[in-house]
Amino acid sequence: MEELYSIMRDFLEVAYHQESLVCLLKAAESAYTDEGQAEAKLIANSTKYYLQALQEKIKAIINRLDSYIAENAKKQ
Repeated sequence: MEELYSIMRDFLEVAYHQESLVCLLKAAESAYTDEGQAEAKLIANSTKYYLQALQEKIKAIINRLDSYIAENAKKQ
């Protein structure tokens, strides 16, 4: 059971770091206001949305893992 809690903490840490990356990408995106930097802005924007999608997936995994932990706690 302790291992499952460790996994949960790891997932939450990853989710936190992804949110930090999204904030950094938003800052980079806003810094590229010149039209000559359109490609860099597109890359930053695409990466931001990709990270957000990954974060949603990780949240779903965390919820499934949390439900598993709760079910096993009830059984014990």
